[in-house]
Amino acid sequence: MSSARPHVPTANTCGNCDKHLRVIHYVTPRCHRCLPDETTELKTCECHLVRYCNAECQKNDWEAHRVACRIARESTEYSRSLGVEARHLSFVDWCKHSREQFVFPALWALGAGTDADRTATHLFIIYIDVDEEISTTDKPRFKRRIKTAKCASEAEVRQEFAARYSSEWKVLDAMPLCARIFLVDDGLPYGLELVDQMAEGIGITELRSQVFPDMKCDWLALLEDSVAAGESIPPVEYIYRPNSTRTVDGLRQAHTEKWKASYGHHFAFAASSALDVPQHPNRIVTHCFVVHIDVEEKQPGVFGKTTIRTAKMASLAELRPLFLCDVQGRGSTYMKEILFSQPNVLRTLIIDDSLPYGRNIQVVAADMSKVSDPRTFYPYFSDWFARIKGIVEK
Repeated sequence: MSSARPHVPTANTCGNCDKHLRVIHYVTPRCHRCLPDETTELKTCECHLVRYCNAECQKNDWEAHRVACRIARESTEYSRSLGVEARHLSFVDWCKHSREQFVFPALWALGAGTDADRTATHLFIIYIDVDEEISTTDKPRFKRRIKTAKCASEAEVRQEFAARYSSEWKVLDAMPLCARIFLVDDGLPYGLELVDQMAEGIGITELRSQVFPDMKCDWLALLEDSVAAGESIPPVEYIYRPNSTRTVDGLRQAHTEKWKASYGHHFAFAASSALDVPQHPNRIVTHCFVVHIDVEEKQPGVFGKTTIRTAKMASLAELRPLFLCDVQGRGSTYMKEILFSQPNVLRTLIIDDSLPYGRNIQVVAADMSKVSDPRTFYPYFSDWFARIKGIVEK
């Protein structure tokens, strides 16, 4: 339990009446003279150890309670002073070292890099919850999580916070494509509970216009999960299509993965024919088979027929723009290794253009290192497109 949260009795009984209840009334559940109503709201003593029905009850009990009251108040104040100082210093340090976790959610929420950019007029406010524990060494430990976050105009920020500070206090000056962030720990006293900082996202305009055009982002969930993990999480899994949700996009991605698994070997044969591997075996080093698909979406989360829109041979140089930034997530290293680092792999990319970047590409890889003669293992079919399209669209 936090040292800054003193114990408050929960039973609706009076510290003074309890004494004569036991002495005078024995088994009577309450004293009708002092507590005429079970719902009587009692007054809590300053020490937070006992409560009284009224000032008269408190005065009658003072002689017996005053020593315990003084000790409890002194102990609580001392513990609170230590806890506040430690919590404030820990809060400042946490804000400093967790800065990267706030940048992307703040910039996205403020619309940085879009026509709806609000970085010049609004700020990003993060409210945190703190679990405080006293360790065996009596040194407080603090675990933080996000309570909520919001965008607020400068006027709203001043109205909420400025009254707590001197007249010289002011909001951070705006800077282009930078997020002004306030972090708030409501459990600290005025003047200690607020930390401000400026966050900048490199290339945020290109990111939102070229990599994630017109996409939505569950930035609050991204912020909550990043803080819980103690590190910045790649945002790909939190970005979704307009008029959709993260869950629906995840189901569509899983649907495509299952569809890919069902026809993987057929794609290997089609890739071999498209690249004409029997006649040009070295093409598997420099080229890749690319398939663009369409997915029938019957209703949110329910998907029907998958059709092949186009398929073609493409060089790895042409494909590199598909992997041009690090926001792809945890699977990016694996996919890049398959595409660009393994010379004996026959590769097929299945692309669903409707899904956000980073979730829209599936890879089918066939290991050719154990195939002694591709001409016998992968025969050439001149009508490879009609064959693969007919197989998967039955």
